[in-house]
Amino acid sequence: MSGEVNGKDPGSGSHMLRGSVWMIALRWSLRGIGVVSTIVLARLLTPSDFGVVAIAMIVVGFFEMLNRTGQGNALIRLTNPTREHYDTAWTISVLIGSAIAVGVVAAAPLTKIYFHEARSVVVMQCLALRALLDGAQNIGTVDFRRDLRFKMFFHFQVSTKIFQFVLTITLALLLRNYWALVGGIVGGQIARTALSYVLSSYRPRFCLKAAREIWSFSIWTFVRSIATYFQDQVDNIAIGGIAGAPTMGRYTVAKDVGSSPTAEITEPIIAALYPVMAKYQSDPAELRRLYLRTLGWSAMICASTGVGILLVARDLVSALLGPQWMTIVPFIGWLALGTAAETLRSGAYATLDVLGLPGIGARMQWVRLILLAVAIIPVAYITRDLISIAVARFVMAALFIPTLYTAVGGRIGVSASQYISALWRPFLATGVMALAVGGLNLVFPTTGLLRLGADVVVGVATYGASLLLFWDLSGRPMSAEQDLVKLLDQGRARFRRLASA
Repeated sequence: MSGEVNGKDPGSGSHMLRGSVWMIALRWSLRGIGVVSTIVLARLLTPSDFGVVAIAMIVVGFFEMLNRTGQGNALIRLTNPTREHYDTAWTISVLIGSAIAVGVVAAAPLTKIYFHEARSVVVMQCLALRALLDGAQNIGTVDFRRDLRFKMFFHFQVSTKIFQFVLTITLALLLRNYWALVGGIVGGQIARTALSYVLSSYRPRFCLKAAREIWSFSIWTFVRSIATYFQDQVDNIAIGGIAGAPTMGRYTVAKDVGSSPTAEITEPIIAALYPVMAKYQSDPAELRRLYLRTLGWSAMICASTGVGILLVARDLVSALLGPQWMTIVPFIGWLALGTAAETLRSGAYATLDVLGLPGIGARMQWVRLILLAVAIIPVAYITRDLISIAVARFVMAALFIPTLYTAVGGRIGVSASQYISALWRPFLATGVMALAVGGLNLVFPTTGLLRLGADVVVGVATYGASLLLFWDLSGRPMSAEQDLVKLLDQGRARFRRLASA
């Protein structure tokens, strides 16, 4: 079970920065593998193949969401969890995982009625095994995050992803159809569950003695997970009802590619933030500093990557996916902007959880889901246009941000001026970046991979320089830019040491 963090406590900022570096390395390793996998598979399989699995995963994902009850987060938040807490959390996961597997198999035939895709029925039945295995994963691995052992968490996640990548590509070369995707998903989960028992010496036992204590926190995580799932899927559900597997496949791939640069940096930062915040939950001033620092990082990443994808969409799709996917260009940028707006709110929910207020976050997620559904579903059925759906998603995500910021700020003492201070530099630097990239394309109207490379280089350089200039002009406040400078200094020092060795 969990132990204390060894050594002298270097402070919350250092914990979060070090954890964020490992978690970002993890997510980019996973995403790098995922992007390579998508690129290769997009050339081996068809949009229809992706659509069949995407339709199945809408329903499977809904059932699997029922196991996102936050048992792990409940253990992280507890000051001194006992074996009963760990065993109870594992037992709940096993029971829910088993129920999910049964539910998926039973519901599979019904999907043909709405989605009109008979092939997804058998796919769903096969994917039920993933839910069963996921529920049986060793609960002891939660200590990788609880004890801030992010390096071990990194190895655990990357090893299973590499196995899944190799298996999926091998099956795609052999089968050349959607069963390669199915085999990769199930095989990856088998590897993940097995490795959880190899890397953690903890051996869980069936127990429900601490069910009331675990569930009093995790029930709200469960309620929020339902809303979060449907927020992610409401556009897919609408499209599945008005279009076939090829259209669903195009939208799914566009959403994946458009969201990756933003999500794969910000989500690991949030993953590192929660266990660090949990150790400082009794220090309101430190919680406020951590929240604002994370918000600054989110703004730096979301603004630049969301707008960046919009600027280079055509050349990005052409270079990565090939000509058969060029129809996704008109809406991939809007999906990227939507993800950026949604990700700007991530740290707020982690903060509410640490404060012991998960119910507030859950209720706000449900309100947002209702507003999103009211906006997207009519647009989908009236216009039947993917661009309009993507735009509607972005607009609703952006409109909800101020409400969430107000709710969190009022509880930890964050003023409007502090929010503005954390956000204005990244957004203004993004505007400078957009002008630079747009000007470059007017002066040198090249196309293809050459323009993509030039846009990326100019965009990164302009954004980084503008961001640090605005930070310097602001008096170099303690903010996310300070962390960025520290990371750059550490990188230069390490490079000099390697060069002189």
